[in-house]
Amino acid sequence: MALSLKSFSDAALSAVLTSLSVLQKTDGTTGPVDVVFYLGSNAVGKKIEASSNPGVDDIVLSIVDASTGDGQAVGAVKLATSAAGLDSVGAGASLALGPSVLSGAGNAIAVYARIEATDLTAGTYTDLSLQTNPLVESDA
Repeated sequence: MALSLKSFSDAALSAVLTSLSVLQKTDGTTGPVDVVFYLGSNAVGKKIEASSNPGVDDIVLSIVDASTGDGQAVGAVKLATSAAGLDSVGAGASLALGPSVLSGAGNAIAVYARIEATDLTAGTYTDLSLQTNPLVESDA
């Protein structure tokens, strides 16, 4: 069974986010670009937890590079649960989201991302993605 946990572009969990598009100038004049998206489930009465030790181990969101050495490096992205947190987290670091996520828009987790990708030639890069540790879903 597929998990109902998804990325959304809005806190109401009404628009599934399938990709994130960020435009930056290759000369660095754009500076870092901050975006926010939401992790959550719009299913009714569900709880998502880490499968390794449900309710104890954290759900962890990681940046994954599908083609190491080509395209953008993992270190171009920072993740935090607040905009202010982006200033102190390490580039490329995983983000612990707590031991469970309950379904419903009121339980959505805001994820802030800072992208600074100024060391590449102009183009479209699709080698980075976000991935959680293995998860299980149950009735809340």
